[in-house]
Amino acid sequence: MGKLTGKAIVYSCALIFLQCLVTGAGFSQSKAVEEKGPDIRLGGISFQVRELPSTPSPLKILEIQVEIFNKSRQTTAPPNSIKLALVPKETKYPEGGSRTEFDPGQQETTISVPLPPDSGLILTFGFSLPEKVPESVTFEIQINPPEGEKKMATWESGKN
Repeated sequence: MGKLTGKAIVYSCALIFLQCLVTGAGFSQSKAVEEKGPDIRLGGISFQVRELPSTPSPLKILEIQVEIFNKSRQTTAPPNSIKLALVPKETKYPEGGSRTEFDPGQQETTISVPLPPDSGLILTFGFSLPEKVPESVTFEIQINPPEGEKKMATWESGKN
């Protein structure tokens, strides 16, 4: 009886093993998930004020540097497929100061180079600041508007 049970166990194991080999469903690795397209994300947003010598007074430029990353592992973002929009949302002026209007308007650009997988780039926007510099300006930055990722960032004049 013991030999018969042993043979039944060996044959059952062999049958299960062969079935797994034939169907490919045994202990094989799962297939990698296919990417539908590049995964484009916003990174850090930084500000810098540059002063350019000019007459009669120096020209102040507010630079906004936006990091853009392709988080995909395999898919390259083709040229002209990534749009970046920068919209000023709120401008605050110091109390008692003159309300010089600073309205740079909405800025939009398209990246004209391909963005390889697991890489990034930095885009820079520049605005000329008025003589009476605002206290702060809040911007909304968005990739591929209207449905892309959004971030808000605030520049404050005293933090440069």
